[in-house]
Amino acid sequence: MDTIDAPFVRTTYPDAWVSRYLLNGYVKIDPVVREGFLRQLPFDWSEVEPTPEAYALLVDAQKHGLGGNGYSIPVADKARRRSLLSINSGLPVDSWQELVTSCREEWTELAHLIHGKAVLELYGEHDPVPSLSPREIECLHWTALGKDYKDIALILDISEHTTRDYLKTARFKLGCATLSAATTKAVQLRIITPLTYPLK
Repeated sequence: MDTIDAPFVRTTYPDAWVSRYLLNGYVKIDPVVREGFLRQLPFDWSEVEPTPEAYALLVDAQKHGLGGNGYSIPVADKARRRSLLSINSGLPVDSWQELVTSCREEWTELAHLIHGKAVLELYGEHDPVPSLSPREIECLHWTALGKDYKDIALILDISEHTTRDYLKTARFKLGCATLSAATTKAVQLRIITPLTYPLK
């Protein structure tokens, strides 16, 4: 989970807990973070089964003022950047479930707004990750795996000419002079991950 080694954090948790969490590297064992980066849909923390190590983290969190209930909303954008909005509460379970039921749609919308704000805060208006189409990403993916135009055209069931156009446009959007440089940059920006099948 190298993508969360240096997390970008915005929180309303107590400062003492945030410092403790970051200094102890809790992000690497946090069961909510783990689930958030595996799941596509929102989830209640009661659905998560912590390891003994993670259970100790949760007990420590409650000692530092966090509630025992939580609800998390994973967000992933076209550049495969992921974020996780977590809502935490010390309400009794019944009251908590009522709150989740009444607010989850607004929380999901809020999660997407905060994700966009975080990207803007990190990169300003010069986001280094261009908006590539799914086909451009697929073509770059197969290029990174060593496939040529003809192979990619067969794999994606498109013409070789169309394949060239997708890769030319992707190269232009990435600001690269060569396809090799564009593929390397796409990997560095995590637009593609050559060892996995491209997301659609």
